Amino acid sequence: MLARLFQDLLKEWHLQLDRPLPWVNEKDPYKIWISEIILQQTRVVQGLPYYVRFLDTFPNVTALANAPETEVLKCWEGLGYYSRARNLHWSAKYIVNELNGVFPEQYDEILKLKGVGPYAAAAIASFAFSLPYAVLDGNVHRVISRIFSVLADITTSNGRKTIQNIADQLLDKESPAKFNQAIMDFGATICLPATPLCDQCVFADHCTSYLTDTQRDFPFKKVKKPLRNRYFHLFLVKAGKYILLTHRKEKDIWRGLYTLPFIETRDEKWEFPLEGIQMGGLSIEENQIQILNYKDQQLLTHQRIHLYYYKVTLATMGEKISGDNIEIVPITNLKEFAFPKFLLRFIAENKSLFAYN
Repeated sequence: MLARLFQDLLKEWHLQLDRPLPWVNEKDPYKIWISEIILQQTRVVQGLPYYVRFLDTFPNVTALANAPETEVLKCWEGLGYYSRARNLHWSAKYIVNELNGVFPEQYDEILKLKGVGPYAAAAIASFAFSLPYAVLDGNVHRVISRIFSVLADITTSNGRKTIQNIADQLLDKESPAKFNQAIMDFGATICLPATPLCDQCVFADHCTSYLTDTQRDFPFKKVKKPLRNRYFHLFLVKAGKYILLTHRKEKDIWRGLYTLPFIETRDEKWEFPLEGIQMGGLSIEENQIQILNYKDQQLLTHQRIHLYYYKVTLATMGEKISGDNIEIVPITNLKEFAFPKFLLRFIAENKSLFAYN
């Protein structure tokens, strides 16, 4: 299909679309940046309230740069993939300290921001500065690979390059922002992943996968490697109105967040050691541990986390806690801490466990 025909069909379709979103037609690069990072690996309906709250809390790059990391993570709480929030915070400091608070205006400079890849850089460059860069998110991958029956594996660099070359050729260089928004909207509303609305598609007469009834085979991806399974045993250690929390500082999952103290094992079959468990200098005996009838999982990109919960009730925490980044925290202060989504769910579904005398 000729690029001009593609542009005309897409433009005509987009003129009829009513999809009001706060970042559409936005020109402030800071706001566009925030929206693009939030929408990475997050659906619009889920990301929208976070976008509004994030900008209310950090209305500009200086406010974000000056905020403590704990406040940034708390504002991000529940969105997952917390490295996105940490990268935003790092890049905001970089912009303020190294670029005098001025957001970079060129694609190559935008790409230097931590956590900003080719897609986000193209989005910011085109939406904020009308630069001719084609965006390539999951929606665009799907639209192009289906219409042109691209057989390259989009999980490989060669596959992404193939799609990028086609997107670059299709791009309306006179109106890159409108084109990019339109093709992403088309993928989000018509060319859906599992149930594409082919009867409403303006490209139906030109879509090679539709004409051969193979649209569900695209975009093409090879079989993924098996997920790594990890097993975590979490302990709600409670004494009166206090519990123990662990601040995750390792370069691993949940970094920067707080969780209940835990023990990771090789598999789900695990028995308490006879000598008891040490947590922050506290000795917890086997007869003090109650197995809770609550199990959960968290699915990450390359890992499946299995979660098992236990309750430990102590008469007192003692005066000092040492090691393992463990802290004594009043239950009434839990809302001040940023937790992984699975722990927020556990707290919400087990409110009686967090009651205190």
